[in-house]
Amino acid sequence: MKKFFKTLFYLTITLLLSLSLGEGYLRFQNGTDTEEIRYKKFHCLYGFDQIRLCPNRNETFTRADGKTWDIQTNQFGERILSKDTNPIHLWLIGDSMAMGYGLPTNKTPAFYLKSKYKIDVRVIAVDAIGTNGIYQFLKESFDSTIREDHPNKVYWIWNPSDFIDDEREKKGIKKYLYPIHYHLSRNSILYHQFLPSPKANVYTSSGIPILYPKDHITYSNLLKFLNDPIIPKEKLNILFSWGMSRVGTPDTKDPNYEEAKKFFIGQGMKPIDLRTKTEILFNEQKQVYIPGDGHPGPALAELFADAIAKDFLNLP
Repeated sequence: MKKFFKTLFYLTITLLLSLSLGEGYLRFQNGTDTEEIRYKKFHCLYGFDQIRLCPNRNETFTRADGKTWDIQTNQFGERILSKDTNPIHLWLIGDSMAMGYGLPTNKTPAFYLKSKYKIDVRVIAVDAIGTNGIYQFLKESFDSTIREDHPNKVYWIWNPSDFIDDEREKKGIKKYLYPIHYHLSRNSILYHQFLPSPKANVYTSSGIPILYPKDHITYSNLLKFLNDPIIPKEKLNILFSWGMSRVGTPDTKDPNYEEAKKFFIGQGMKPIDLRTKTEILFNEQKQVYIPGDGHPGPALAELFADAIAKDFLNLP
């Protein structure tokens, strides 16, 4: 037995030494953190598995196409246009599309709402958090905001990537192990090499869209979301457009938009459907999507802002 523990001890020391040498070599080769790891470090962990943007940060990142984009947050970890704004009447919720992933501040939906319509907007959005993540973030925002500052309207830029994000939701033992993964993925280049993150727009990169069934976890999560009395359904508005296909065009073959639209209508809502206008913009060769990425480009961000302003201000 003594010999066994001695062997185990030496094996452990050898493994740790090998990992340390490997980590040191990769850090020497890379010099500094990659853009992907830098962006990961822009996100903070709350509890065991809730991801938010880190508070009071202002950084610039470089996209895959070489263009830069800046992002600034307030004390709540929400993306803001500047420290001078205090929006209360309109909240924008969702994932990376609402947050404006890959877009410089002056090309985001929030910026177009401010510059074109003088509407300040509170952006309660984080990339890839799924339906429950969006629901929890919004619920926490209502709970932590005095009633006088509750919004007149809440707009959700919905997209079917939630079907994938919801399937990846951490449950059971995975939920409690997630903090280990969180810290390793941000601080170990070796760990990142062995377990790379999924692409930024995993839904676009996953191939030909499939029709998700009505009993999918996303629809269950949506029912819980829409029936929570803390979140007034009469204030909530859904809008969506076409996502980008693998070949860079509007993904008009994706059946989930139409099915989700029927679902929302069945819940007594009137979704703002921007699919036709998205196709028109694309045919006019406007930058609807970020090249090679699939997230909304400036033209689509402005379309979202125009649609929100039209509804919010009751414009013709």
